[in-house]
Amino acid sequence: MELIFAHQIGFGQIQGEEFDFFLAASGYEVRSTYLSDNVNIKAKQKIALGFDEMKNSPVRIKNDKVFRERGFESFELSAKDRQKLTDLLDRLFKGRKDEKLRFLIDYSCMSKIWYAAIIRYFIENESIISNLELYFSYTPAIFSEPKDIKPGRKISGPVGLLRPNQATVKPCALVLGLGYEKYVGESLFNNLNYDTLCVFYSNPSFDNRYVSKVVENNKKLLDTVLPEKVFSYPIEDLEKTDSVLTSLCLELRLAYHVALIPSGPKPFTLSCLLLAARYPDIEVWDVRTYKETVLYDRLPVGEPLVCKTLFSNNDESFF
Repeated sequence: MELIFAHQIGFGQIQGEEFDFFLAASGYEVRSTYLSDNVNIKAKQKIALGFDEMKNSPVRIKNDKVFRERGFESFELSAKDRQKLTDLLDRLFKGRKDEKLRFLIDYSCMSKIWYAAIIRYFIENESIISNLELYFSYTPAIFSEPKDIKPGRKISGPVGLLRPNQATVKPCALVLGLGYEKYVGESLFNNLNYDTLCVFYSNPSFDNRYVSKVVENNKKLLDTVLPEKVFSYPIEDLEKTDSVLTSLCLELRLAYHVALIPSGPKPFTLSCLLLAARYPDIEVWDVRTYKETVLYDRLPVGEPLVCKTLFSNNDESFF
């Protein structure tokens, strides 16, 4: 399927709408249930994706209970398991003859593997349905200090999130999205092979303290990169973020093989994935740092950011 468009809509536009499917994540944060707590989502089928890891977390147990009481079907898989999620989508679409379907996906507490797998599933399958609307909702969180973790000694090799890594003779342009934890950006900077590097970070963000921590915890990297290759984006304005990211990547791809590594906020990861869905020669990589696992219990704040996308098998009908 082709991605026809993706744009930000107001949170109020999903209230009162009817969806065929509502997918959420039962994670370790209070905000896991925020969307279903505050909006009466009308969906024919509701599914809560639960992490196989650390299922005895008190917040996770509470979230599971809330989702069950609200009629969600539970489906457990590892944070790194793309295949099991693909199998679930196969099951949901088996035997359907619909011309159009609507998904609401609350990715606030999902692993990037999961929401990347959802997008990958639909761009790889053209015979499932004619038109598909995917609504991605992200609930912002109250600022919490980054956990004090030890630096990772090594990182994994890059793995393509939307498609297998491409063989290319072009030099590599790496576009790195920074988060606020220590050592992650630095590990990527020091251990990956690339020919030119551009860096993105959220500014303004939901909280100025987040921006300060990004700059503080990535100081060594930011001091090394040329100022003209450091870009900021407004986290609450998805279309502005898309504009800055797309403009840079389309310029880079003329001379480079472009690879995106988003390690910052989830809305930026979504922007990277949707850009790569439009331009198959642009890759999005997942690179894991080997460090201890830490849990954050982030509290919700403000209205969710909602991105509406349309995928279709007949893109000519929209022009």
